[in-house]
Amino acid sequence: MASDSDELEEQLRENLKLRRELGAEVAKAASRRAGMAYRLGRVLYLACFGLAVLCVAVWIGRLFTDFAPMPILLQLLAFGLPALLFYGLGRAFRYVLSGE
Repeated sequence: MASDSDELEEQLRENLKLRRELGAEVAKAASRRAGMAYRLGRVLYLACFGLAVLCVAVWIGRLFTDFAPMPILLQLLAFGLPALLFYGLGRAFRYVLSGE
């Protein structure tokens, strides 16, 4: 009876050891995946932010070299709105992919 108890205890210890190793591997894989998603979110955020800055730069350039005057409301719709949309889209990418 004592040998059965010892064998069971040894098997339980082996099982716990395997579970710890598996848990460590799963944590490492999850960490690697989360890091990739964070980097992707950062790249997409920077790309959208760059597009937003480009929209604003074109808008400002158009104000200083006004070949064909446009009403201010039309300028806001043509340049300001896309800039805000690009910035918001970039923030959404970063928020979702960073897991915050």
